[in-house]
Amino acid sequence: MIIASGSLVLTSEYFKILIDKIHDEFIKKHGLKQLPKTFQLYGYGAFDENKPSLKSDFEALGSEFINGKYLYDKFRDFEKGKPLIKLNHYYKTIILLFLGYKDYGTFLAEHKPSEDEHEKQLTLLKSNDEDITYYYINYYFGEDNTILKGQSIISKNWKKIQHIFMYPLEDGTMREYYSHGNIKRQGDTLTIKTNTLSGDRYIDGASEIYYLGHRAPSNINYLIGTYCTFDLFTNTVAGRAILEKCESKQEMEQKSKDPNIPPYIAMEIRNKRIVNPSVVPRHALELSSNSPYASLYGKIPGTYNVTFDFADGFKEKLKFKILPSNYEIVTLTENVYIEKDRIELLNKGSVINFRFNFSGIIALERVNIYFKSYYLKNNSRNQEGVFSGIDNENRLVNGSLNVDFTEA
Repeated sequence: MIIASGSLVLTSEYFKILIDKIHDEFIKKHGLKQLPKTFQLYGYGAFDENKPSLKSDFEALGSEFINGKYLYDKFRDFEKGKPLIKLNHYYKTIILLFLGYKDYGTFLAEHKPSEDEHEKQLTLLKSNDEDITYYYINYYFGEDNTILKGQSIISKNWKKIQHIFMYPLEDGTMREYYSHGNIKRQGDTLTIKTNTLSGDRYIDGASEIYYLGHRAPSNINYLIGTYCTFDLFTNTVAGRAILEKCESKQEMEQKSKDPNIPPYIAMEIRNKRIVNPSVVPRHALELSSNSPYASLYGKIPGTYNVTFDFADGFKEKLKFKILPSNYEIVTLTENVYIEKDRIELLNKGSVINFRFNFSGIIALERVNIYFKSYYLKNNSRNQEGVFSGIDNENRLVNGSLNVDFTEA
């Protein structure tokens, strides 16, 4: 029999049987003659944490904070005559572990108040069969510059998600961090807002966006998206995440503990992360370790005539300009388009590095350019440097270069 993997809806009669079995197991486990008072039994309010309680017993079975009043509130709903009692996914699972049953189908079959009541309960379960749980491995580039894995469990017809992030420890064990979230579908994307357990309460966690297209979520084997959150060191971070579907919970758990990262994941995830340190700068020079060299960066805009001198004697020319308004790079060489570019000041601002990917009529496919930044400090507008890259025939190339610079 299929049991819904989200919440559990019980008839009042079956809930009474379930709560009685919980009470009996509690008395048996702790060798008591009778149940303690309500606060102590369920573990809320002014209860003694050093004495037995269901809250402590349930927390010992799982890894999440237990709201002791939750089960008491459900019991009060029963006492008030509510015909149906609904238990959330986590409580449903913990109670099953506490009672020592493999599944609720077995429990219900062994405790039939009547055939009619049993059939009524089965109808409730079957009506919730559409709530299928989906299991994913969550890959992302995390703390310590390593690719990490997590378990992502999606339920409630793609409305709820639970993340279990796995952090390997030096002794070979795993430390787990939990978050729960709500999923919303907006057009061709899924947006997720999560809450993370901090101490004994949940706080706002990550925001995530995944591209879905126009396909049914249940038919998607991979979800590619981005996240924004705080890391373990309270830095604000953002990066790329990939969720890979598993056929079962067992497969997800097994893969999440395997230290090996598939190459098709590693090449997409590695170094795809932005980290903003937890600092509040007092002035512009404290924005980052590179900020003191901003005055040099501000002199970079202008027109560049670059001559590449290949090792075999071939020469190639490239002309481009860097705009003073927004530092955009614009090619001035006919029939050449710069697809990707990057500007960096290296070695305490003493070296400039340009990285280009080209399309069009040019001998180079991509190139790294290095030359000294002396021309930004004096009147010399000519500078020599080196380059390395790939030519348009997929050969590795390198050589020297000459740069003529005209200030913007």
